[in-house]
Amino acid sequence: MNLRRITFVGLVLSLVLLSSCGATRRFGKDVSMAALSPALTIYGGATDAYAGSQDVAEGLGGGSLTQFFAFPPLFIVHGIKHLLYGVVHLVDGVFYPFYGAVELNPDGPGVEPLQIYTGTWFDKPAEKSGTDAQSGEGR
Repeated sequence: MNLRRITFVGLVLSLVLLSSCGATRRFGKDVSMAALSPALTIYGGATDAYAGSQDVAEGLGGGSLTQFFAFPPLFIVHGIKHLLYGVVHLVDGVFYPFYGAVELNPDGPGVEPLQIYTGTWFDKPAEKSGTDAQSGEGR
């Protein structure tokens, strides 16, 4: 086997084994969001601008023409916002070794991924709390 394959397999294996580590989940999310930043800039800018242009048209009592003229400036503003979100994830990924060191301390704070974009495969599902309706026991 060559060294590249061994390195790749070792990296993948370590990411699988460390998937419960908050610092590793944060780094994985940072890397994926930074890599997807060009697509997220266009997609996020367009969807936010479309929703915003609908709000502008509704607020001004205008129609589709108002929405048509409101869309371009909103797309630029929201596109820049999503581009900056990608830069934040890129810069945050650089601090991965420090987040890992923080998690080594048992009394240290828990490291969680940034919540700029939610619902990714790196985010933990919300813990269910409350009382079970059938048994009356707390969850």
